[in-house]
Amino acid sequence: MSGSRIPRTVIGAVLLVCGLMCAFPALAAASGGGRVTAMSLTQGSGTAITSTIVVGTKPVAGVRVEVRQSGVLVATGTSAADGSLRIEVPGAGRYQVHLIASTLPKGVTLAAGSRTTLEPIVREGFSSPVVFRIVDASTATDEGPSSSTRVLGLLASGLRFGLVIALASVGLSLIFGTTGLTNFAHGEMLTFGAIATWYFNDLGLNLVLAAVGGVLVSGVFGAVLELGLFRPLRRRRMPDLSVMVVSIGLALFLRYLFAIIFGGSPRQYNEYAAQSPTVKLGPISLPPKDLVIMAVSAAMLLGIGLFLQRSRLGTAIRAVSDDRDLSESSGIDVQRVILTVWVLSAALAGMGGVLLGTTDTVVWNMGQRVLLVMFAAVVLGGLGTAFGAMAGGLVVGIVSDLSTYWLDADLKIVVALGALVIVLLVRPSGIFGVRARSA
Repeated sequence: MSGSRIPRTVIGAVLLVCGLMCAFPALAAASGGGRVTAMSLTQGSGTAITSTIVVGTKPVAGVRVEVRQSGVLVATGTSAADGSLRIEVPGAGRYQVHLIASTLPKGVTLAAGSRTTLEPIVREGFSSPVVFRIVDASTATDEGPSSSTRVLGLLASGLRFGLVIALASVGLSLIFGTTGLTNFAHGEMLTFGAIATWYFNDLGLNLVLAAVGGVLVSGVFGAVLELGLFRPLRRRRMPDLSVMVVSIGLALFLRYLFAIIFGGSPRQYNEYAAQSPTVKLGPISLPPKDLVIMAVSAAMLLGIGLFLQRSRLGTAIRAVSDDRDLSESSGIDVQRVILTVWVLSAALAGMGGVLLGTTDTVVWNMGQRVLLVMFAAVVLGGLGTAFGAMAGGLVVGIVSDLSTYWLDADLKIVVALGALVIVLLVRPSGIFGVRARSA
């Protein structure tokens, strides 16, 4: 590619991505919202919160529910004879839905450990379901789940989180291995994929198809960053430290660009906005979406491992990560490999964002929240090694979630970083890292 053609290619790619980001809100508004399925937001005659108060399959009538926004009472409702409840609310936003326990009939109570106040996010023109766990008082206990059940539940939660972090961290490790760049904008690549998927979903695509579109657009975004920014910087032989500072500036720019375009309020995907724990694996009850997230993450990690080990391009990526100069002298197109790594890394980060958004909500700074965890996973596993990032993500996820059994949840990240320090004291190169070659 000649020097005169590079600016046109870069400008075209940048305009493509920026056009997609700016067009998504307008298209979503014009479409009037997306198609939804069971256990999701449902479009009705107005903006509302819905629920069905039942004990097993038996409806419970006369249960009073209050809805507040920022602590101000905005609406109330009472369950009908069939247990159904629909409360119209003033508009979109986050609400506090409180069940008045004293209105429950005799012999009926809330399940042990369940909450009387839920906080759904309601979209304009849609109804958002909430699920209160009501049980027969004769079978309820005050002891709650046993210690072993809690530990197993935290292990399952940590495994889910660790798999997602491992998936998102692989690209961060590959970029460092092939270019030497510590990419502080990797969290924004994760956010980009989650936001793009939300807009596709809001246009009416099923979440699976929307996720495919979001991952593809994320790959294009990664190519734009490589061709339009980081490759020209490498050609000018900018020091690695300076390029890292550029990535920090890029992260800040993208983060607040997302805040302007997407808005500051958290949003949910249309499907699976509310699911009660219906799948039991021994003593553990998990929402179906958690099982899907773990299965998808594990399958993709396995696929990445096979790609890096068995494919010709994967072998080239590992060769460039090990010794870039030797790989180039051996006939490997290093620039093509680096471009592939950027596309793959952005796509994996985007998929990680989709899975995190499915677990919780999509928000403009979600990548910033997990960036430190991803760095911990990469360093723990070994810098520049994809398999190390996978192992490090699993360790960080399981250790941080399991620690909440003894410590406050706000200390999760501190525990993860403490585990990182302990491992590096024993093995300074990380789990899968190799000792640096002496000069």
